[in-house]
Amino acid sequence: MTPGTGSELRLLANAHATPFYVYDMRVLRQQCAVFGAAFPHPWFRLYFATMANDRGVVLKQLASLGVGACVNSVAHLELALESGFPRAKVQFSSTGISQADMKRLLSLGIQVNVDSLQQLEQWATLGGVAAGLRVNAASLSSDRPKDRIGMSLSDLVTAQALSRERGLKITGLHVYIGTNLQSHEQLVPTVAHFFQVAEKFNEIEYLNIGGGVGVNYRHSGPDFDLSAYGVAVSAYQKHLSQQIGRSVQVIVEPGRKLTASCGKMVAKITDLKFLHNRRYVTVDASTSIFPRPLLHPETPHHIWMLPDAREHDRGPKSEAVVVGRTTFSRDILGDTSLPENLKIGDVLVFDDAGSYSQSMESRFLGQPAPAIVVIDENGNSSYLQ
Repeated sequence: MTPGTGSELRLLANAHATPFYVYDMRVLRQQCAVFGAAFPHPWFRLYFATMANDRGVVLKQLASLGVGACVNSVAHLELALESGFPRAKVQFSSTGISQADMKRLLSLGIQVNVDSLQQLEQWATLGGVAAGLRVNAASLSSDRPKDRIGMSLSDLVTAQALSRERGLKITGLHVYIGTNLQSHEQLVPTVAHFFQVAEKFNEIEYLNIGGGVGVNYRHSGPDFDLSAYGVAVSAYQKHLSQQIGRSVQVIVEPGRKLTASCGKMVAKITDLKFLHNRRYVTVDASTSIFPRPLLHPETPHHIWMLPDAREHDRGPKSEAVVVGRTTFSRDILGDTSLPENLKIGDVLVFDDAGSYSQSMESRFLGQPAPAIVVIDENGNSSYLQ
């Protein structure tokens, strides 16, 4: 069966209690291949931002495919190592790293990208001999919104002087380029300036471009042109390598784009009602176990009803508000067009739920953690409670 089709999901929904997440390892492998095709160069490295999805089944698959990991907490570092990522392919990039965490990172020999001059000073004081620097993206492009991540360009100059004074090598630069941008053209000006800044750091071994690559959650209009993005980054890398006289690795660090499409959230309808001229469809899920719709209503998930093989025609459709089964007034999972003759027990599927979804679930609203169904590369499924 084709990955993620209604017939395949119908079998899973018939076999397992809802709600549950489905992670399709075939789709995840395809996404890794798409990035590899866009950056077919010996200097390219693909790393995954684990905050987007911290499920062990996903991390182990990525590690087996040779992908590296970017983590922002010691908890995720431990998960990454347990999942099979080698220490040499793990980077730690965060803000306000405590001295206790710095000592742990030093003991494991993990590459660290520090966020401030104070962090750089502490790292050197604790015995660090090499570090990467996080560059503030808004400092690289005047048309970007201001954000709190990384150092200003003037701080980078000070960091160079500090590193020379403390005998510390600056091994790389990291930039958080933004989140869920829909066009490579939105990234290119910032990335171009990032590479220009890198020309002043002769010792660097890598540049890490974090985030940016968006997901077409609506399933309409053009997708992010990853190939064009790869062409642009390749040109910048070639120029930088010529300027400093050697090749520099480029780490492309997506989060959501790599895993979003491999995941779906599946839930059953538990209630139907009309109120204030609107149709409400309640499902046995909630924003506590599926938080993205609450946190990012501006990028709603594509929602569709799972077809039943016994019913080929469910009649006309109309708009409906899909909500969770709690009394939280903002427990809203999205708007979509659904058949007018819905029944309690019908199954809804939420696409692109493989990033910033299950990894953000909480105890809020008292909903039980959903199960996981994993589809392996041979199309076989397994159920994990």
